[in-house]
Order: sequence, then structure tokens, then C-alpha cells
Amino acid sequence: MKKKIITAANIIVSIALVGLLLYFVGFQHVLQGLSEINLFLLFLSIFFTFLVDLIMSYRIKILLEDMKEKMRFIDILKSHFVGMLAADFTPARTGYFATAAAMKYKYKVPSEKAMVSIFGPQIFDFAVKLIFGTIGIFYIAIYLINIEEWWILLIGAVAMTAIIGTMILVLFSRRFILLFSFFENIPFISRLYAMTVRMQQNAKTVISKAGMIMQLVGIGWVFKTLALYFAAKSVGITIDFGYPEILFYFFLQPLVTMLEFVPTTTIAGLGLSEGANVLLFSLFGADPAAAMLFALVARFKTTLLHLPAVPEALKIYPVR
Repeated sequence: MKKKIITAANIIVSIALVGLLLYFVGFQHVLQGLSEINLFLLFLSIFFTFLVDLIMSYRIKILLEDMKEKMRFIDILKSHFVGMLAADFTPARTGYFATAAAMKYKYKVPSEKAMVSIFGPQIFDFAVKLIFGTIGIFYIAIYLINIEEWWILLIGAVAMTAIIGTMILVLFSRRFILLFSFFENIPFISRLYAMTVRMQQNAKTVISKAGMIMQLVGIGWVFKTLALYFAAKSVGITIDFGYPEILFYFFLQPLVTMLEFVPTTTIAGLGLSEGANVLLFSLFGADPAAAMLFALVARFKTTLLHLPAVPEALKIYPVR
């Protein structure tokens, strides 16, 4: 019951934030932009988003193989789609761990190995986003806003640093895990604790494949940047800031991602990340209504892409 109340609160807050944003930027202007959207450029954005999915699924595959777990790539991709779909409706996008649940319950991959295959690459991914996102924050604070309280912009960076640090400790520090050994005596939580201990026994595979993971993170970053670029172009946005325009989207994605991972009473940062997009685009001279439309398109095109995972998700979490 408590979980349902929290979920309902998250939905209400998210809808309220989006409603406020639409009111301030002009709902009619957003609708006008939606009617004029370039469908071909939107398709290109969705295509590059799918390429990101392929890269993320391949990262999982190489780690599973190193842990002697054989799973078809298509089945990994289907599990990944389940996680991505769940991530679009959960605070801090924690629903992505449904990928591990899909691999365990549908394809019999041990839970600890499934989690390692997700945890490992995400540490590298978050670390890169933290670095470039922080650079982006300093650029905005120093060259655009020039405010004394620029440090406020670093809240997202601090949150992501905490997440990365915790993930590293969970995956590699035996001493850190032992601090929570009392969980062994608590029903249900004891199973999660035991799985975490088993995860550390397979953590060496992340180190052995670190070079390949970093290469894949880099390739995925390029595809994600292109997906954002074409999404912006599909709604008619052009950014002129003295550098090649594509670089704006290279730094945009970690900035917005950091806000999505700030613990808030929203659904995967819905409303919060849209507000960040409107602010960032406005700082670079873009129309607020077009920026809002971009934010909504960028979010819901991924949901649309991953909707085919609904039947797969229902096999794991049947509606009761």
C-alpha cells in the first residue's frame, strides 16, 4: 500500500511539473511545433537510439560470456528493452534493473551474474557522464550565467558521484559489504545481501573487460549524441555557440542525465529533466516552446521504441 502511495505521489508531481512547464512556455506553441515536426529526422533519432540499445546489450553479452554464461544476443536485447521500458516509469530510472530480472526468470541467468553485467558497464558510463557533465556545468556557470552561487548546479554531479562510489563499493569492496552483514538475519533482504556477496565473486570480469567496455561506452556516447541532435533538428532547433553544433548535444546528455538521477519524487526525472532542457536551450538562445517539445520528444521516443517489450515484461511481472 505504501509503495502505491509513493508511486501515485511521483506521478502527480511529475504531471504537475510538466503542466507548469507547458503553461509557462505556451501550450499552444508546443502543439504548433508538434504539428510541424520533421518525421524523417525523428526517425533518424529513433534509429540512433536503437543503436545505443544494441551497444548496451553487447556490453552485457561480453561480460556474460566472460562469466561462462551463454545467452543469445536477441534474448539479451529483449531483456534490455524490458529494463529500458521500466526505467522510463521509475524514480532515478532504477527500473533498468528489471533487465537482470528478465535474464534470471526468463533465461535462467544467475542473478549475481546478470547484475554484474549491468553494474559493471554502468559504472564506466556514469563516470564518463560525470566528467563531461561537470565540465558542461562549469562552462555554463562561468561563461553564461556568471553567478556566485554556481555551486548549486553541482547538485546533480554530487548525486551521481555518490551513485558511482556506491556502485564501486558494492561491486569491489568486501569490507563495505561486511558492514551490512546484519542483513543476513532479515527476511527477503537476506537474499539480496547474499546475491551481492556472490556478485563480488564475479567482479573480476569487469576489470578484465574494462578496455572493451570503455570503447563501447564511447561508441554509445556518439550514437546518443546523434540521437539528441536529430531529435532537436526534428523540432527545428538550431544552436549557435561558437563551436560545431553537435558538441552542444555531446555535453547536453550528461547534464540532463545527472538531473534524472537526482533522487526526487518524480518518474525518472519527468518534469525535472524537461525543465533542465528548457533552461539549457534558453541559455543558448533557443525558443522555450521548441526546447520543451524537444524534451518531450527525446523522452517519449525512447518509450515508443521500447514498447514492444511489454509482452516480455508481463511474463516476468504479470498484472494481478
